[in-house]
Amino acid sequence: MIRKRGLQDVKRRNRQVIIQSILENDGLSRVEIAQKTELSPSTVSTLVSELIGEGVLAESGSHTTTAGRSRTGLTINAGFGAIAVVEIGRKESCMTLFDMALHPVATKVLARAYLAGNELYEAIVDALCADRPAGLPLAGIGLLFQEDMRESDFHVMYSTGIASANITLKEALTSQLRVPVVEEFSQVYTVKQALEERVDPLQRNSAHVSLGSSVVVNVTVEGRAVPLREDFYQDAVKLLGAPLYASGQGEKSRRWADLPVQACSLIALLCMMFSLNTVFLSGTEGMEEDVVRQLKARLEEMLAKERMPRIQLLRARHAQHLEGVFAQRIRAEILTAQ
Repeated sequence: MIRKRGLQDVKRRNRQVIIQSILENDGLSRVEIAQKTELSPSTVSTLVSELIGEGVLAESGSHTTTAGRSRTGLTINAGFGAIAVVEIGRKESCMTLFDMALHPVATKVLARAYLAGNELYEAIVDALCADRPAGLPLAGIGLLFQEDMRESDFHVMYSTGIASANITLKEALTSQLRVPVVEEFSQVYTVKQALEERVDPLQRNSAHVSLGSSVVVNVTVEGRAVPLREDFYQDAVKLLGAPLYASGQGEKSRRWADLPVQACSLIALLCMMFSLNTVFLSGTEGMEEDVVRQLKARLEEMLAKERMPRIQLLRARHAQHLEGVFAQRIRAEILTAQ
């Protein structure tokens, strides 16, 4: 029994290695996969045949001849499944469906207003039923929270027919649709892109503060996300003081003049907790560089020189095409689990 389980584990790892090699280098032939992965040609041939039979891989149709030998490229089968990426914002929620080749096959605006948990859950399920192409099974869902939205803002009263429970949107979708559901913040990708633009590896020690009607904080230390306690957000809101939205006047009422006072305590707290090289600020449409200079000047009065981080604004252009990047990550998680 132990030996059989061990062989199954080896086979599963080998399948994952083959899939990963094609995700990284689309169009590889069986021989090229064997060379890159150092698996035996017979193992690659056997497992590739299995993956093609299961619909995970497909022959790309590129047949070329080199030194008298023909090669057939392999690719991820676009029809293996659909990935739904739902972007959830305070003003709008929309869904993009991708096939497994990451081609967009449908886009739909779920609402042009804020949706509560049950409303959003029902809108997602209805859209998946109505807009998913026939013959393309649902493989996974990504929930991409925008701006200052958090998963905890969207709880669903879910009924099993026997009992009801107040659960997260992710749990409700997983229970109803029986597919993997992945959650992420759009600002995580914004920060990743900003970090990639800087060659200094120390910039991987950073915090991202998204400011709005609520506060979202993400901390990365040595390239790894550091989880924060849920009550940290409550403490952060207290530190920020007055709300950034004035009642009934919408976003235009943001008190940017007060931002240095409000944000400095929060940033100082983060810098005391972690050794941060950069603090990114987003949700700051309309914030000018002179406001950042004021924030930095005040922060320098609160922190020792060695604790002083670099302050960087994240502009909206960094957040473009995040749904495709997120779909790529979900695809990798789905396929390597096969």
